[in-house]
Amino acid sequence: MKLNRILITAPSSGSGKTLVTCGLLGILKKRGLKVTSFKCGPDFIDPMFHTKVLGTKSRNLDTFFTGEAGTRMLLRKDGAGSDIAVMEGVMGYYDGISETDSRAGASDLARVTDTPVLLVVNAAGASRSVLALIKGFLDFQEKPLIRGVILNKISPMLYPRMKKVIEEELAVRVAGYLPVLKDCVLESRHLGLMMPEEIAELQDKMNLLSSRLEETLDVDAILEIAAGASELPEAETEEKAGEISRRSGGEFTGLRIGLARDEAFCFFYEDNLSLLRELGAELVEFFTDPR
Repeated sequence: MKLNRILITAPSSGSGKTLVTCGLLGILKKRGLKVTSFKCGPDFIDPMFHTKVLGTKSRNLDTFFTGEAGTRMLLRKDGAGSDIAVMEGVMGYYDGISETDSRAGASDLARVTDTPVLLVVNAAGASRSVLALIKGFLDFQEKPLIRGVILNKISPMLYPRMKKVIEEELAVRVAGYLPVLKDCVLESRHLGLMMPEEIAELQDKMNLLSSRLEETLDVDAILEIAAGASELPEAETEEKAGEISRRSGGEFTGLRIGLARDEAFCFFYEDNLSLLRELGAELVEFFTDPR
């Protein structure tokens, strides 16, 4: 199966991954492309922002819970019929289950799905040092899959010079930049981003973000990088991927399952819900009274 795809990551949290992802999703949607979005791992807030932009449910890809074959199966299933799949990484690119293991992190998801990667680098207060940072990420693994770089918090005047020197000295493409966008900031707190419903005029912010990034991102280059993704294998027998994909439904016919939806109960792996429906269950959502 051929699915154009890209994974957006960064050296660390707070580098601008979500801004770039949401802005790019909005741009691709405005171009009339059918886009599917994914978030790496058990993160529930970022997919809510993706959903606000696209108007369709974002999904999670979690190599810890679903393994390699299961993750690829879900990517094939949820990405079927899409023009492009956009994945957002978690924390830093090489961060995983521990300080000694990158498993279940963004680099692991890229490896398992053989997805080209865009590295968002915070360039504030730096110039040539940015090259050392990028080179470290390119050289850290034998096959880093990093095909492009986006520079965040850089001035429009400095960007062309930085793009030139990075592409001349490093084997990577520079696919645009983000200037400082004070009116598009997504507020954070100690557990991460605030919930979409907590941010005033969020849709206006998302529209403004897409308009701004349309002027500064090299979207055609990003689409070229995404188009360079390899084909996903069609059939795999390892783990439980085959077992799940072979189920035809009906096992839970007649079963009604209550599904709480409120501020406390707001995170579900959408593929779990889809699987229950495929097996015949009826999901009945209920909302608690905030009073």
